[in-house]
Amino acid sequence: MAPSDSSPKAAALFLLFLPLLCSTIATPAVAQQLASSQAKALLRVRRLLGNPPALEPLRHVPDPCALPPTPTLTVACSGGQVTALSVLGDRDPSSALPSTFSSDALFTTLTRLPSLSRLSLVRLGMRGPLPGAKLRRLQALQVLNLTGNHLSGAVPADLARMYSLQSLVLSRNRLNGSVPSLAALQFLEELDLSHNALGPPAAFPEVGNAVERLVLAENNFTGKIPAWVGKLGQLRFMDVSGNKLQGWIPSAIFALPSLRHVDLSRNRLSGQLPPATACGGALAFVDVSSNLLTGARPACMRGNNSAAARTVLVAGNCFSDAGAERQRPSSYCAPGALAAVLPPPQGGGKGGEGKGKGGEVGMVLAVAGSVVGGALLIALVLVVVLRVVRKQHPEVSSVLPTSPAATPAKKPPVKATHKIIAPADKSKIPNPFA
Repeated sequence: MAPSDSSPKAAALFLLFLPLLCSTIATPAVAQQLASSQAKALLRVRRLLGNPPALEPLRHVPDPCALPPTPTLTVACSGGQVTALSVLGDRDPSSALPSTFSSDALFTTLTRLPSLSRLSLVRLGMRGPLPGAKLRRLQALQVLNLTGNHLSGAVPADLARMYSLQSLVLSRNRLNGSVPSLAALQFLEELDLSHNALGPPAAFPEVGNAVERLVLAENNFTGKIPAWVGKLGQLRFMDVSGNKLQGWIPSAIFALPSLRHVDLSRNRLSGQLPPATACGGALAFVDVSSNLLTGARPACMRGNNSAAARTVLVAGNCFSDAGAERQRPSSYCAPGALAAVLPPPQGGGKGGEGKGKGGEVGMVLAVAGSVVGGALLIALVLVVVLRVVRKQHPEVSSVLPTSPAATPAKKPPVKATHKIIAPADKSKIPNPFA
């Protein structure tokens, strides 16, 4: 049987198409150009933000997705859609956009970027409230960073329904009021609301179990640190300093396995830390200074603990153990003590502390002495005037009683008549506070 000639033909065909195959493999896929509607949306964002220098490159390229990332501007795209926008402005913290700026108009424009997963608008002078309804429409958003602006009002409840959020950073704004429960955000790993004016009566905001970084410093949060904080097994960094938190510290916080940094300073936390309080192996920094803590420090927070690299700050409390330096007298931390509402001592030495207290006492005594002295002077002047009048005008003595016996008997007060006011007459009653 003669050999088939199909093999040479197949080989010839393979060699014929080999260059075409190689060119197909070697040529990278051409990135899809950004949709024109999204390019226009980015240009409108630039105008609404007052044409900041960081967004100037948007004017000079036909496709913003082709811009290389820089420290001040990053535009990331996928499939012709903007997926990330990061802008770092240069506005001074005291400089805001004109009153004509509308946060509602800005976030309405951003909703034209439905695939946006990362949004960072930092130090751009944005002002006004956060439009929660518009933010909620960005359901793909995983990272929201609006640090260093002039945003005001409450944290919108709509944020609690942005279930894809992993990082929420609203620090250094002018937000006030309460914070909605964020416990439903199961993927939230970072919450930073520091340096605002949140509370009172806002209490400690509720978060989910995935939180690794919790920063609430420099606000007005009140109430207690909830016990569930001691169950946040993923927590690595916690800073709630500079608030008005009260009550006992849940000791389980210090034993969290991943916690490295915890700052509870400058609050009104009171009570004792149980002697059996344990510190997790990762814990490297503890600051409980300027509170109302009493008793002895736990062993893991003393200088002779096994973790020599651990930094523990305890000044400005009422700890009783000898190793605790710069402590206040126990009366300062007593329940109901006036000192509980006084500011923490200034400076590091005891001299400065005593000077501050002495100045306050001196001021009180000076004011009280001035009031008493003024009253005595007025009484003395009245006595002298009355004596002079009696000597020059004896007839006045008849109208100026010299003794209680000369004082005419007081007539009983006229009995007041009571009138029942019908509801229809209430509108006619004058308001004394109007």
